[in-house]
Amino acid sequence: MELPRCWNCNHQFAWKNLCFRIKSCPSCGESQFLTKESRNRIFVFSPICSILIIAMFILDLNNILIACITGILLLSIFTFFPFVYQFTDKEQPFV
Repeated sequence: MELPRCWNCNHQFAWKNLCFRIKSCPSCGESQFLTKESRNRIFVFSPICSILIIAMFILDLNNILIACITGILLLSIFTFFPFVYQFTDKEQPFV
């Protein structure tokens, strides 16, 4: 897996900057927009995470266990998502 690059100057972003989604390239200053494909990949995980958390409540798991699993899930999302990002120069429609 490789971290994304700026669409303009090909600068490779640092993982720590991508965890909180940067708005512009630190090298050239150009705006960065997520591609439609990147957003689609990210939005696939949202319902899966929600269903998993609701399922834990339905299964009546211990609240501490639910908190631990949710924390691990969020940590894995913050770790994995920067590798899914791809940037473009224009904002693309959601559909």
